[in-house]
Amino acid sequence: LAARDNLGSSLKQVGQFEEAEEIYRGTVARNPFHVRARIGLAETLQEAGRLDEALAVFREALAIRPKDADLLHGLGVGLMEKGKLDEAADLFRQALAINPAMATAWLMLTQVKRQKERDSELTGMEAQHAKAPQDSLARMQLSFGLGKANDDLRDYGRAFDYFAEGNAIRRKGIDYDQARTRAEFEAMKATFDAGFFEKHRPSSISDDTPIFVVGMPRSGTTLVEQIIASHPQVYGAGELSILKKAVGKQFPATMPGGFPWGVSDTGGSDFAEAGQAYLDMLHARYPNMRHVTDKMPGNFLLVGFIHMMMPKARIIHCARDAAATCLSIYKVHFRGDSHRYGYDLGELADFHNLYTDIMAHWHTVLPGVVHDVRYEDFVADQEGQTRALIAHLGLPWDDAALSFHETDRPVRTASAAQVRQPMYQGSVDLWKRYGNRLKPLLDRLD
Repeated sequence: LAARDNLGSSLKQVGQFEEAEEIYRGTVARNPFHVRARIGLAETLQEAGRLDEALAVFREALAIRPKDADLLHGLGVGLMEKGKLDEAADLFRQALAINPAMATAWLMLTQVKRQKERDSELTGMEAQHAKAPQDSLARMQLSFGLGKANDDLRDYGRAFDYFAEGNAIRRKGIDYDQARTRAEFEAMKATFDAGFFEKHRPSSISDDTPIFVVGMPRSGTTLVEQIIASHPQVYGAGELSILKKAVGKQFPATMPGGFPWGVSDTGGSDFAEAGQAYLDMLHARYPNMRHVTDKMPGNFLLVGFIHMMMPKARIIHCARDAAATCLSIYKVHFRGDSHRYGYDLGELADFHNLYTDIMAHWHTVLPGVVHDVRYEDFVADQEGQTRALIAHLGLPWDDAALSFHETDRPVRTASAAQVRQPMYQGSVDLWKRYGNRLKPLLDRLD
């Protein structure tokens, strides 16, 4: 059973959700009391966008083992994604009553709770942080949680100390090659230059189902997707990995000339095949949807591919003040292996500079293809900006877009709690409160 668990986990990590589901369901059929398999099954369903089914699996498992802290935590995370923040907080507290050292439950509790005073929960978290071994996963999670709690209390010096500790621990545990990242960006610009678009015509695919929402994480991508998905003609699918899959299958690293340079020598049919592969995966997951948003922020690197594969697809780029974006990234412990550049202020600044540069490149070589929306403009004039965005997408106006925080859809990103609240002006200049602690970042931002 342990081997099956490991196989299910590996399949889940690479996005093979149907295969992982089959493995986990087989284990549960053999042993209905195998809680780890039930958690694996629920998490697989969650990542596949089937949140209601995932919640049902957690509840079935809790009926068997009502005092299992991992199950209570898992159900809490699912309810947080669903927007049921008070219920989620209650489940995290139940998990902590059973296992007070459960660092991830402390971290999640801080995400759904606004800290108003130095209460017993905060001192409890501080006690666990003091006990956690240096450089441990628990210490890192508790550091990010205490950073968030102290940020809520406007104790910015103490908050930054905790964020800095959490980021330093995380950075030690990951392999990030800055030079390689720079080379990837430069290669993409060199391949998809002005000459490329003069020589190559986009595919003839006319399907305009996808709406790509791109940008840096924490730049308003979740907010913009939530607004668009509030429209009755749009389904918000969240962060999909299928664009990378479709591109990687048609244009592998082993292609003649290497990736992406070899793309210059391919025919138009390759882009059409890649586009069709993407659309087949999209329609299989979300049949009968008029439009589907794909909010994988890092797809900004693949704008050239999107345009060549599916020229009718809309691309919305979310921009936000550089310092505000970078601080917001620095304050978050991202799940999994993503955003490796985000755990050191200098590396974060350098990555943001690369992102700014390549977005300017896309605007130059593909004028009019990418539609920019600025986070600060949305906060200042929500209705005006929302109307302009809906009009740009060619959709009829619907008032639901203004009540985006009431839209009932799962949100699986670090912004899961924020998009359940109306917009507020105060979020725009928060970074200034951290003052000279951000000097290593500000000195390197272009």
